[in-house]
Amino acid sequence: MTNIDNDTNSRLVYSSEKGSMCPACSHPVKECICGEIKKNVLPVVTGKVRIRHETAGRRNKGVTIIYGLPLSQNQLEKLAQKLKSSLGTGGSVKGYTIELQGGQCEKVAAELRRLGYLG
Repeated sequence: MTNIDNDTNSRLVYSSEKGSMCPACSHPVKECICGEIKKNVLPVVTGKVRIRHETAGRRNKGVTIIYGLPLSQNQLEKLAQKLKSSLGTGGSVKGYTIELQGGQCEKVAAELRRLGYLG
């Protein structure tokens, strides 16, 4: 018979003191640090910033997608805010891509050149 306490694969799932525990970082869910760590991690990129116009799955409403930027999640959110205010459009950050409403590839490219992200 094996002793559960000696099992190296076991971990604390719930504590009456702290409540539920995060499975990734083993901190209490209320004090979980996983989100902050993910926001500061740089993505693996090819070195090329790509801009494309998409309408698929969006009821034929065009969206400009920007990806391949070597920026962390926090930096992407700041850049998206700058782009949205300078272009006067809405948008969001999803994963490591920036989505801007409308077909604005040329304007986005010009703005990224001005900010130093495109050569």
